[in-house]
Amino acid sequence: MQVVESAVMGPGETVVGSQGVLFDITQRMQADEDLVNERELLRALLDNSPDHIYFKDTQSRFIKSSTAQALEFGMATPDGLVGKSDFDVFSDEHARPAFEDEQEIIRTGLPMIGKVERETWIDGRPDSWALTTKMPLRNRAGQIIGTFGITKNISDLKEAERQVAEVNKQLIEASHLAGMARIAINVLHNVGNVLNSVNVSTAMILSGLRASKIHGLTRAVQLMEEHADDLGAFLASDARGKVLPTYLCQLAPVLVAEQHDAIKELTALSKNVEYIKEVIAAQQAHAGASRLQETVRIHELVEDALRINAQPLARRHMVVDKEIAAVPELLLDKGRVLQILVNLIANAEQAMEGVADREPRLALRVELAQGRRLRIRVADNGVGIAAQTLPQLFAHGFTTKKTGHGFGLHSAVIAAHEMGGTLTAHSDGPNTGATFTLELPIDKCGETHEKATQSAHSSGGRHAGHP
Repeated sequence: MQVVESAVMGPGETVVGSQGVLFDITQRMQADEDLVNERELLRALLDNSPDHIYFKDTQSRFIKSSTAQALEFGMATPDGLVGKSDFDVFSDEHARPAFEDEQEIIRTGLPMIGKVERETWIDGRPDSWALTTKMPLRNRAGQIIGTFGITKNISDLKEAERQVAEVNKQLIEASHLAGMARIAINVLHNVGNVLNSVNVSTAMILSGLRASKIHGLTRAVQLMEEHADDLGAFLASDARGKVLPTYLCQLAPVLVAEQHDAIKELTALSKNVEYIKEVIAAQQAHAGASRLQETVRIHELVEDALRINAQPLARRHMVVDKEIAAVPELLLDKGRVLQILVNLIANAEQAMEGVADREPRLALRVELAQGRRLRIRVADNGVGIAAQTLPQLFAHGFTTKKTGHGFGLHSAVIAAHEMGGTLTAHSDGPNTGATFTLELPIDKCGETHEKATQSAHSSGGRHAGHP
């Protein structure tokens, strides 16, 4: 209550009592409290949002901004930006188009939604990329008195896109350097699953940006600006105003969560890009000598093939058992042997599709057989192969996969025959797994056959995921 009291005067100007009036100011006090609370919520949003939130006058000069923006612009406090413009922090290359965009908004009243901008800084720091939304700022009478907007830094996303483009370029260069269509097919086949993950991450990031609650913030600010002269009454009595404080309070953690999700997807995207680079590097290391025999350490070749298939094996949680005999250095066509091993390991992983009643397992056995031959077995405990399917398994175009092309095993068996060897398959039937055996004639380098046949387990343990 507001109390107004005065004296009651008697004869001779003497005070004989007092009188007063009580005014109920509950609504006004509540409106003032709501207004203070609303300002605190807005300040909390401006102080904690990782995005740049700003308000400008008709000359595109800052009148209010978020703390994150002020700090990035080199100011100690948000007030340091007041009266400045983009020309004070950006080069003319970016500041001029941004100014023209804002003047167009002021002239037409039309918003600018989701524009991707390249920011060039006047202090010489590296360029950055941003996703910007700007709206007309109106007073209570509906007149445009400036603009306001939100800018989200998407430099990491643009860098990821650049890396993906660079990887695609490397894929093309790798296939050209190899001079063989098979090498290009293998590279594309090996990174296909990873590129799917890249596409999923990119799609999720873009979807998150498009579904951002930023638009809700712009509408909330617009409502407050429209009722700037009676904000207290609007918040106290209007149905939309009553829910506005709660909405803004809930909005800040949502924006922070959006940033967290974007960072999480960008991190996964970066890891996938790095893996693609490893695949290309491993394939390029062997592509140049695809038709030449050279000294090979067979265990290193096996590790290369496993590394190329590392991500799908890890995703499948596949246990890898390796038993590699003490094989000496051999003269082999390294590129073709790698091509065959990569294909066989990929097929073993894919053979576990739809199998849920057992632990996925991949067994690799390397040994020297009689008759100066190298024998490599790749076995899985997956879906198996029907007896009627076995004779067609290596035919060109034949596949049992829904999305297969039928060139993997066909090209592998041709490569084995061209090296004077064989590639065979065995299975006891559906749901019993399958074993593929590669045998190649060999020439040992520097060790006797007797010593070479003394086998040992170089890695007999269990390796889940990345071998």
